[in-house]
Amino acid sequence: LAQSEQGICKVICFSPDHSKSLADMKPSEIEKVVFAWQREYKELAANKLINYVQIFENKGAVMGCSNPHPHGQIWSQTSLPNEVDKKDKHQLAYYNKNKSSLLGDYLKQELHKNERIIFENDAFVVLVPFWAVWPFEAMIVPKRHQSNILELKDNESFLFAEAISVLTKAYDKLFNTSFPYSSGIHQ
Repeated sequence: LAQSEQGICKVICFSPDHSKSLADMKPSEIEKVVFAWQREYKELAANKLINYVQIFENKGAVMGCSNPHPHGQIWSQTSLPNEVDKKDKHQLAYYNKNKSSLLGDYLKQELHKNERIIFENDAFVVLVPFWAVWPFEAMIVPKRHQSNILELKDNESFLFAEAISVLTKAYDKLFNTSFPYSSGIHQ
């Protein structure tokens, strides 16, 4: 059954130099983007109309990006998307059964096996999930349980930016090109 949806959509430029992608930026520059994501998330989450905020980037025409300059988007809406609702329910059921976070337990396994780790710093792990279906699929996982981007502490925003920097630079080096991808922050 089709229903109308209300929400707010925003575009966020990564740099005053609109030719710079995240891979072209230093972690300290990407951290400013993280701060902007936090400001926007906080503002949108305070809106009583909004129940879900998705921060994402589609990089490159092949990934559906219609505007050639590097940028990200923030979509916020009244309803919870079906896939997000399913993930929430399954993660809650896992927590109720095990009294621990599904993603946290999965991260412990990956760190123990150390087979799919791309990069690690004090707060984040970049890894290829065992369920990856896309070529070059990767995740940036926080080491400390966080529900959303507003829960980053101390210098975790910089460490998140560092993880983004390492991953995006690695993608660009892979084929010596501005690598197309889709990314999103799941909160």
